[in-house]
Amino acid sequence: MRNFKIGIGVSLSSLLAIFAATGTGCSTGSGSDNSTGGTGGTINSTAGSTGSGGDTSSTTGGTTGATGGTVGATGGVTGTGGTTVSGGGGAPATTGVCAGTGTRALTIADGKIDDFEGDMLSLGWSTFNDIMGAENSVKMTQDAGGAVGTGHFGHYAGTGAITPVMGGYGVGAIYNAAIDKTGGIYCVDVTAFDGLTFWAKAAKAGSKVGVNFVVPETNAVADGGDCTTSCYVHPQKTITLTTDWVQYSIPFASAMGGTAKVNGRVQELGWLSPDATWDFSIDEIQFYKGTPPTGPVGGTN
Repeated sequence: MRNFKIGIGVSLSSLLAIFAATGTGCSTGSGSDNSTGGTGGTINSTAGSTGSGGDTSSTTGGTTGATGGTVGATGGVTGTGGTTVSGGGGAPATTGVCAGTGTRALTIADGKIDDFEGDMLSLGWSTFNDIMGAENSVKMTQDAGGAVGTGHFGHYAGTGAITPVMGGYGVGAIYNAAIDKTGGIYCVDVTAFDGLTFWAKAAKAGSKVGVNFVVPETNAVADGGDCTTSCYVHPQKTITLTTDWVQYSIPFASAMGGTAKVNGRVQELGWLSPDATWDFSIDEIQFYKGTPPTGPVGGTN
């Protein structure tokens, strides 16, 4: 399946990031993601161009410094006063957008991303859709009746998109987990966690969604990252959905995107569909450590 590239800058106050990725690996809804590495997804400012495929190299465990507020791109190095962690981190960043105060550290208590239970859809969300004559016109909605008995969920559905296979940039829903250019913050430090977990379903059984982790090594400078060449091949994993709510858990180490891995820092998260007509729902999104929690975000198992 062809990859494609498209993207623009993002901040918490102006959520216009656009990116996309596709993959051939898939997983079933068994409570954890068992998919194989798919082709690497891409994001760029030129719609319709193609990207290169992903690899299947492994990620080594990393470390983070006790006094450092950021995590670097290279795994396996201990920072000043550092302790080893299992989240797949790296050395504290001394250069790039995430150096120093450019990274916001997360503790285990900060794992919640979204449960869609607010009064309105979180400002962290943005969407893109390559519908001829109505580009980016379809938005995510907050619908009633969420996973695990909760009140609401995020729903993204539409038709008429030009897919990557057709030469377009497809569709996707993006959550900006970190980038605030005005505040000088570009990354969140996720070394306290092992991966991402969420619940999802689709209107059509067998629908695939690529889960992307945007990291500074693959995100272009113009979009808040450090990448200057061969950008937008983000770590990602493709899952296969059913028509029922199922929990999917993706270890950071299993997300593949070219040579890029989730080395302790994340900027954005994305759920991307390869289909011209798409209809998928997500809920109870959080980073996890150890065994993924199965109950509502912030609740008990």
